[in-house]
Amino acid sequence: MKKTLRQCLLPVLLGCSGMAQAGLLNPDFSQGYQHWQATVSWTDPQSGDSATDSGDLFGTYPAAFSLAGSSVTLTTALQAERELWSLLMYQDLQLDAVGAGKALWLQFNLTALLSSSDDFYFAQLRDLDTNDVLDLSAGGRFNLTSWIGRKLTLEFGLQDNDFVLGDSLTLSQFQLESRDVPAPASLLLLCAGLLLLPRAGTGRAATGAQHHG
Repeated sequence: MKKTLRQCLLPVLLGCSGMAQAGLLNPDFSQGYQHWQATVSWTDPQSGDSATDSGDLFGTYPAAFSLAGSSVTLTTALQAERELWSLLMYQDLQLDAVGAGKALWLQFNLTALLSSSDDFYFAQLRDLDTNDVLDLSAGGRFNLTSWIGRKLTLEFGLQDNDFVLGDSLTLSQFQLESRDVPAPASLLLLCAGLLLLPRAGTGRAATGAQHHG
């Protein structure tokens, strides 16, 4: 398969998502791959055949997807004479609402090992209606409050472009939670000032009493 085709195929595969479900399900992979879907592009160098498969493929392509505790690793690999060179793992969802004064945060770790700069990976949250994207490729902590109520897909992709398999992308420590929105700094300063006022008044009164005594 030509390198140019390898470079352009993965973005096209992002249109494979379906109906969004409520909330992020099985984020810690304690239920295996349940609620997650995959897309795999492969080439057979011997026969010249190639194809792209989508759906619940984790059992079909164990060389490409592996679980270890609460983490999952995507690996471009050789399996049964097939070069598994483009991988996508995703879950469609709709984020649940949070209470007043709360914000919704997603946190996870992401580790990538690539054989060259020609290979690439990505992690993103995408709106299925507008195609707006929140880039999550650096891993870490992200405020998702503005994405609540939208039809979304959470996507992790890995693609080999230098024809050297063995590239990997590991996702771990997923955590989705709502937290209190911190008060603005200006409001905190105002509150602190109000708390100091009675003390200041008491101090002046005491000083005055000593002066007149």
